[in-house]
Amino acid sequence: MAATMQSLAASSSLVPPTSFDSKRFRASIPGRKVGLLVVTSDLRARHRLMHNSNRSGSLVPHAVSSPGAIPASSKTGHEVLLFEALREGLDEEMQRDPRVCVMGEDVGHYGGSYKVTKGLAEKYGDLRVLDTPIAENSFTGMGIGAAMTGLRPVIEGMNMGFLLLAFNQISNNCGMLHYTSGGQFTIPVVIRGPGGVGRQLGAEHSQRLESYFQSIPGIQTVACSTPYNAKGLMKAAIRSENPVILFEHVLLYNLKERIPDEEYVLSLEEAEMVRP
Repeated sequence: MAATMQSLAASSSLVPPTSFDSKRFRASIPGRKVGLLVVTSDLRARHRLMHNSNRSGSLVPHAVSSPGAIPASSKTGHEVLLFEALREGLDEEMQRDPRVCVMGEDVGHYGGSYKVTKGLAEKYGDLRVLDTPIAENSFTGMGIGAAMTGLRPVIEGMNMGFLLLAFNQISNNCGMLHYTSGGQFTIPVVIRGPGGVGRQLGAEHSQRLESYFQSIPGIQTVACSTPYNAKGLMKAAIRSENPVILFEHVLLYNLKERIPDEEYVLSLEEAEMVRP
């Protein structure tokens, strides 16, 4: 038996990592053209979704910041950091719609772990900006239930890794309830929070879990990369009748960009894939 194991080990020995030239390998890969892939909720790929949509007049089609994507009027706009852009979008929607509320750990008077909700508790009160116990499964379920009764909750996970503790609520309730109820309920809830490798956090706080959550039927997932699309996606997610998970990266929170003064809302149904 020992001889057999030694033989197997010898035959399956790994190539030393020093024998692989990663730079040469990358250089040998042929260049690929940059393309735009649009995948709609009916799982059909389209190239001009928003041009055929009745909502094209009110939505900015490309959820990516580039010189051509930002309206010319934004030159007279204002500069914000990404976390401030998220707060702007949330603040505008709370002012526009009294059904919008926020809940999560330290989102109230502390202003959130990354200050996305700073000042909102003082402006809107403790009932609309609700501090919760450290119990992700409980307050996520509470937010889903609130959405079923007509509110539009924005649930903050202090860290996206912590939302693994709420995976049961997100999978079995948030994504399914509209369908298992025969369409009797809509779940207009936004679940958002930071993730990714940071400067001082441990492994449990540094995960990117998009692949976990995007596999759940009934949930839309989006990720912001600039202040411009962070604000537009936040507003679009809050207005959606579907549950939306908004992913944020901790290393992008201090990214600065000039955004328009006028209101804009991005599309949740079109993604632009950018390659260098």
